[in-house]
This record gives sequence, structure tokens and C-alpha cells, in this order.
Amino acid sequence: MRTRRSSPRSQVQRELATSERFRTANEIYLALADRKQRVSLSTVYRTLTMLAGSGSVEVVQLPGTGQAYRPRPPEPAGPYLVCVGCGTAATVPAIDLAPWFRAVATQQGFSDIEPRVELWGRCTGCRQGVSENDSHV
Repeated sequence: MRTRRSSPRSQVQRELATSERFRTANEIYLALADRKQRVSLSTVYRTLTMLAGSGSVEVVQLPGTGQAYRPRPPEPAGPYLVCVGCGTAATVPAIDLAPWFRAVATQQGFSDIEPRVELWGRCTGCRQGVSENDSHV
């Protein structure tokens, strides 16, 4: 009897679930390649896009590297402070800025805004040359 391999999308989902840090599509693709999983980079992108559309993953925009993804936690945490070096995320205490965003948008003649706050920086490990990323690969 022949054993059926799991689908490439399932492989991407399983790889994504191995870490709670935010990772780019390329990082996920390289992790799969390191494990000898035959999944194309375009499949990784399509799968992540599908998962983001369904709300299964959280997406942040990192400066210079594009979008990064991680599984959505059971309880939404709010905005994050994300390390641009390794993708580690810390939850930022929620402050309701929506009224201020709406007021500024109205003053500028905008409507139907969707506020999004993303904070980036470097974690202690990356500043010291030892990133969280090193222990996950």
C-alpha cells in the first residue's frame, strides 16, 4: 500500500504552527526546504494569503521585509511590538485610539478608515547578537 504525502498547503500550515513568532513567507519556505518538504514559494504565499483571509493567521507589515505571519492565538492580544530581527512579538497594552483616528481622518476629509498600529524594534537578543530565531531553526 502506498502512503499518501500530505498536501503542500498542509505542510505550510504545520510549519507555521511550529513557532509563535512572526515569520516571512521566505522564512517558512526555507524551513520547509530544510526539512526536505517539497513546497514551492508560490504555494507558501498562496497558503498564507488564504489563511490570512480566513483569519487563521495574524499578519504584520515589517519594514523592508514585507509581511510576516504567525498563527492567531485563541485570545486576540491587540497591537504588538515586533522584533525586525527575529520576529518575536510582545503584546502592547491596548489603548483605544479609534476616536482619535476618526477625528484626524474627518479633519483631513477621509472616511471609512481602518486603523492599524504596528510597532517595530529590536529585541534584547537581537541587539546582543543572539536572536530568538537561532533557537527555532
